[in-house]
Amino acid sequence: MDYENLLKRIMDSDVNIRHSIITDIEGNILATSHRDGVTNYLSPDETASSLKRAAAAWKGRRELTPKIGKGLYAVAAFEKITRITFPLGDKNLIFVSMGSDSVRMDLHQGGQKQIVEHVLNILSRDPTKT
Repeated sequence: MDYENLLKRIMDSDVNIRHSIITDIEGNILATSHRDGVTNYLSPDETASSLKRAAAAWKGRRELTPKIGKGLYAVAAFEKITRITFPLGDKNLIFVSMGSDSVRMDLHQGGQKQIVEHVLNILSRDPTKT
């Protein structure tokens, strides 16, 4: 899979996405995309540690799949950012970070719901939805 192209499509889908990262199921970074002019709040080590914890939580959610179905996404909201995690197949995850300080350019950009819809549509691989 072309991770760089996938991350570019995600980043291009909404101006409020700060960065996006693809990891394996253990939280090891495979690819990353970062919006120009955006400063990270976490150091690279803190980011890696945070991704590993989030990946572990996602693995725990998978144990519930037989009862409640496959997870579609998970949201972690903080004062400064919101991070949305999506499964990418069975072995990878996509982390999308958006700022809490909205910079909407038009009505089709900026909200958490719109970002979730954009990413789910991109991941569906249905060209009529992107």
